[in-house]
Amino acid sequence: MSSSDPNDLEPRLSSDPLHKKGFTDELLRKIEQSVDNKTRTEQRRKPLLTAVGVGTVAAAVIFLFPWSMLLSQNKTSSVELMSKQQDTAAYTSAPPTISSAVLIGLRTEHEEKDSSRKLSTIRYSTYRTMLVAPVRGELKKTAEGSGILMPYKRDFWKIDSLTQSTSQDEYHYLSARLAGQPVVKEDFKDNPDEEIHHTETLVYAGNQYLSVAESEETWNNNTASRNDRVWVKTLPQLTEARSLNFAKQREDNTPHVTLTDIFGTSINGTLDDLSGKRQMIDMPTEITGKNWTIVRSPGSWIAMVAESMVPEGFQPERYILHEFPKALPEKVIAHDVLCCSWSEIQSRWPKATDALSSPMNDLTVLFEEDKLRFFPYGQAPDTEPLLTIDLQPGEQLVMAQWATDHYVQEWIDKVDSYLNN
Repeated sequence: MSSSDPNDLEPRLSSDPLHKKGFTDELLRKIEQSVDNKTRTEQRRKPLLTAVGVGTVAAAVIFLFPWSMLLSQNKTSSVELMSKQQDTAAYTSAPPTISSAVLIGLRTEHEEKDSSRKLSTIRYSTYRTMLVAPVRGELKKTAEGSGILMPYKRDFWKIDSLTQSTSQDEYHYLSARLAGQPVVKEDFKDNPDEEIHHTETLVYAGNQYLSVAESEETWNNNTASRNDRVWVKTLPQLTEARSLNFAKQREDNTPHVTLTDIFGTSINGTLDDLSGKRQMIDMPTEITGKNWTIVRSPGSWIAMVAESMVPEGFQPERYILHEFPKALPEKVIAHDVLCCSWSEIQSRWPKATDALSSPMNDLTVLFEEDKLRFFPYGQAPDTEPLLTIDLQPGEQLVMAQWATDHYVQEWIDKVDSYLNN
């Protein structure tokens, strides 16, 4: 190794081997940071040890607490809650979307006085039809008009009560025609020696069968008399030519439907049983099933059979009605099923006098005093109805026909054109 010159060595010893001073500012910062990190680590260990201690105590509490009792209580509460929810599910569940439409026919009876006539009291009925249907999610009365508009096969027919007056007589009679066709009035001859008030009343209208009551009062030879009958007819039978003279219009000459036509001969025994309960015992009467009617009972249509006087000569005709103990078949009354029993309806809506339910079980219609109220099926009794329609005093149900699926829009269009226009 060669010796170094002192003059050469001095510059190298005096120079910085790292080209920096030995204790720098950066090194100072690193030392301080290391001290800070150590302090923070120690501070974090203390809470951790505290948490471990608390956790140990909590575990002991969890282990010793009687959780089975609490779970049992919670389970009981859950069962009670579920039971309450099930009891009120029909009322608190979201109402279904209304997809049904109902065509409702109503009748209002009238009584007027005319002092210029011998028969001063004139009784007759007027009618109106309305369609209630869903339109863009909202239930509305889409059409209303006079008369009864009823579905028949693929068409609609219109039944009107027409009035014909002469100097002595007044007739209120039913006229049926294909909807949209002009009304054809009948001509009545006037007998100056006789005064007649003749009234035909539509009691029921289905989609094929009709129930009609006839009443005729006469004043002849200073004597007043009255004749009454009830019939069930098909729509074509109502349109057939007829005489309005009771003396000529005996039952064998009047187109009509008998109870035997509906139920068959199996009802003969039932008619015999009813004959044994006759109430017009002071005169000869009969219960044959030829004269009967369909009337509205709360929540349903029922058959009533007439106990009629045996026709002899030109004597007045009378009848009283007995309930027929058999349910009418669907071909006569179409859909006539309530969502629930009539007693259940009354318990929920004490003011209800009648009710209807849709075939889809999505709509309930209630008759309450002077209102017609529409509720979604299962709606609570204290909730507001979807729609309320005012009824006229004494207005009675004559017809309720339902449309579902694509027929709803078809009915909306057709009924609007036949009633509103």
